[in-house]
Amino acid sequence: MKRATFFILILALIALACDESADIAPDPTLAPVKITDAQPKGDRILAIDVTEPADGDYDAAISTAIDAGAEAVSLSLFWDDIEISPNEYNPNPTFLEIANAYYPTRNIALDLVITPIDTNQNRVPADLKDLPIDDPEVITRFNKMLDYAFAKIPDLDLVSLSIGNEIDASLGTDAQKWAAFTTFYAETSAHARTLRPNLVVGTKGMFDGVTGDSADYFQEINQYSDAVFVTYYPLNSVFTVRDPNTVHEDFEKLVNLYPEKEIYLLELGYPSSEVCDSTETKQAQFISETFQAWDTHAEQIKVINFAWLYEVSPDTVKGHEEYYGFENRGFAAYLGSIGFLNYDGSEKSAYGRLKAEADARGW
Repeated sequence: MKRATFFILILALIALACDESADIAPDPTLAPVKITDAQPKGDRILAIDVTEPADGDYDAAISTAIDAGAEAVSLSLFWDDIEISPNEYNPNPTFLEIANAYYPTRNIALDLVITPIDTNQNRVPADLKDLPIDDPEVITRFNKMLDYAFAKIPDLDLVSLSIGNEIDASLGTDAQKWAAFTTFYAETSAHARTLRPNLVVGTKGMFDGVTGDSADYFQEINQYSDAVFVTYYPLNSVFTVRDPNTVHEDFEKLVNLYPEKEIYLLELGYPSSEVCDSTETKQAQFISETFQAWDTHAEQIKVINFAWLYEVSPDTVKGHEEYYGFENRGFAAYLGSIGFLNYDGSEKSAYGRLKAEADARGW
């Protein structure tokens, strides 16, 4: 989630203070979809990554997510945005304080991500960037930052804490880098658990890394995880989609790799753009296939966070390209079409399908 959401959330909080009926914005609906053979949700958690629509009404967007069955949303923060200089934290009304004031009013939990590594970006504070990630000073400073952060969010209901996002994009298959980050993660995850009873802590990896070239490294680091955190977008290397049915074999692969651990799919999405060889129909089918595969593995896959609620603007897509240093037509089309609703709030088939599948299971 980009910094712009900070201001959107401020506006949402102001709106709630001025008008307690802010959650009654109408939600888009589609023609009913008949769902058969759905398994009750049980203790599974459905989350949605809430992006704000063109009108900037984040509070109404949260209402739309809740109406679709969401029990949780994601919140991603960068270490160097929290700690702006050595042992000094952002003095403004922080995102953490605003989140602590806002989300409990909506009775919705959070998948919290705090990132020293964000995919291919190093988000360690500037004065620490030249030190190895397993340097004692780096570990101490991260733990102090966690102390600060958790002191600001006593009222937030946390589904999980991820230390790092898609870490394999930065670590690759470099054994030395993995060993250093594993040391860092083992110590910081242990500290995080002292700050919140029963906190589920993990580190997010991409599906192709968790099950592919980095699988052995993930097996090692996930010894220190309470659950296996995965991001899942079934795409080929040129950002064309794989068949929606692929989700069944991919979920099977995950649970077979980690038979003794729960799995949290903290990002899951499928674009609808023709550039990605997809359609809105394929995207909606993927959602149905996902719920069916989730039913099959309900005992082990405890959380799925569907991405994204709304399409993002072309400027936001461009911002992502610049941030990750990767400008590619397929990448841009994927980023610009994974939402369940269009940026202007108009309907896509995906939203109605998501809502129907969730409703059939009791969300």
